[in-house]
Amino acid sequence: MATPSLSALSAYRQILRATRIAFANDTRVLLAARAEARQKFDENRRAAVDTGMQINQALEVASILRHNIVQGSREEGKEDAKWELNIHGEIERGDNDSIKVGNKDVKIHKACS
Repeated sequence: MATPSLSALSAYRQILRATRIAFANDTRVLLAARAEARQKFDENRRAAVDTGMQINQALEVASILRHNIVQGSREEGKEDAKWELNIHGEIERGDNDSIKVGNKDVKIHKACS
């Protein structure tokens, strides 16, 4: 049973690192995200049948935070100010082929999950 706890600790650390990267300039959100992660890990402290699934979910959350979450901000008090995005080096950048299509109907050949 040592392996799940080590894996859980590793997953928890990855979530903490991912929150530090994703919410670097927003202390309030950073602390809230870390408190939520701590609460979820404390709720599932004991090893159970679905521990492996929960660890995988935590790793996926860390990956999403690290690669897909972009923080935006603008000057306080200025509603018409431009948004500045905090795009760090680990953000996933893809090409949006569907945007290039324009007003045409597009059929997506993927199963819904």
